[in-house]
Amino acid sequence: MKKALKFLGLIISVLVIVLLLKTVFYFSKQLDVKPVEAIEIKNESVQNLSKAITFKTVSNKDYSLTDTSQFVHFHAFIDSTYPLIFRHLEKEVHGNYALLYKWQGKNLNLKPLILIANQDVVPAVEENWEKGPFSGEIDDQYVWGRGTRDDKGSLVSIFEAVERLLEEGISTERTVYLVFNDEQEVSSKGARVLAATLKSRGVEAEMILDHGGSITSGIVPMISKPVALIGTSEKVFLPVELTSKCAGGHPAMPQQETAISILSKALVKITENQPAPEFTPPIKAFLSYIGPEIPWPTRIVFANQWLLGGVIKSIYTTSNEGNATVRTTTAPTMLKAGIRDDVMPTEARAIIQFGLLPGDTSEKVIERLNKVINDDRISVTTLGNPKEPAKVSPVNCEAFNLLNKTIKESFENTYVAPILMTASFDGYYYSEVSPNIYRFTPYRSTSEDLARMHGDNERITIENYKEVINFYYRLVKNFQEDFN
Repeated sequence: MKKALKFLGLIISVLVIVLLLKTVFYFSKQLDVKPVEAIEIKNESVQNLSKAITFKTVSNKDYSLTDTSQFVHFHAFIDSTYPLIFRHLEKEVHGNYALLYKWQGKNLNLKPLILIANQDVVPAVEENWEKGPFSGEIDDQYVWGRGTRDDKGSLVSIFEAVERLLEEGISTERTVYLVFNDEQEVSSKGARVLAATLKSRGVEAEMILDHGGSITSGIVPMISKPVALIGTSEKVFLPVELTSKCAGGHPAMPQQETAISILSKALVKITENQPAPEFTPPIKAFLSYIGPEIPWPTRIVFANQWLLGGVIKSIYTTSNEGNATVRTTTAPTMLKAGIRDDVMPTEARAIIQFGLLPGDTSEKVIERLNKVINDDRISVTTLGNPKEPAKVSPVNCEAFNLLNKTIKESFENTYVAPILMTASFDGYYYSEVSPNIYRFTPYRSTSEDLARMHGDNERITIENYKEVINFYYRLVKNFQEDFN
């Protein structure tokens, strides 16, 4: 017995030593980059964002409800506000009102840079807002209005940065494309058209930057510094309809099982038997960038995922946000059955929205669903044209390193980390134009800020808006200088 205890003690000692050594050699991946002095941004640039917000470019799934005149006026505003862009860049309109600008580079051997943003915004209920949602009101601290963060703030910042570069007489070595979808919030039709156009012309980009992640504060647990989260992939969503059918009749003499009860049992099974959590490449990369910055002794856990990965997964699944990044999620969203309270329904239907992790597929989801339900009385049908999961962009490449460097130059004392986006973005459609697709705009974000996007009282601080312009200015310059 003593020998066994001694041997057990030896094993524990060795294990502790291994855990500590792996933690000691768990080195930081943060770049050591000195900040670069920001360019001076005039108040006129703030006024330009304010004016852009006043155009009610609200997109609708039913396109007949879209006020297309707002897009016409918005395009005229862009042309008049950015005369050097209008003069020097090639402009095309595709689909309905999707915009494509080309700033031709002198060196055709350099792959282009593509910057993505969207013109359209979601609706707003005016009486719920402190300031008018389309007023573009400016006070001492903020610019208010729908689109200040999603996504006209990004779009206008790109125009401001490129116009500034042209004012300075910068002649680009690398071609730069600016692509602005007009239906991102409803269908991404414009993005599909723009991506197909670039592909048909043989464009192979060095990097594509879409909006997505932001510079978060108080969101990444145990990290006190701001964290710039760069989306390297995104979840796609698969709507599935479940249907159960049964004989009708009078509720005074109901059957033992009804269409509703059969469907209800299936829904319970589905929600109680969800896919296991897993670390996909974007989350593994996130942990490798953030783990070394976590304080002791918790860092030991992240440095030893070979042993303690299950602990990290259990932490992730305790919150809705964390759970969505490590699991193909299951969300019942619609139920329909019956026509009157005195008539037994002959059919019951439910729609479930599955959020697919990279590597999962619609085929796997349906196969798993049928296995869990295990009831021939339930039919399972996918709705629409299923999107397969987005590809994962690399973090060990020059494009990511340059994006990382630009963030560090523009935002002092900020960590950078890759992440999986749990929403859908236009970048998804450009996978055949570049393997290096990243989703990031340097909005400074707290949980409250994120809730305002698609919510009430969307706004951006004037200071942060100027930082966003400076970031795009530096990014375009860096892509001219560092790859030459």
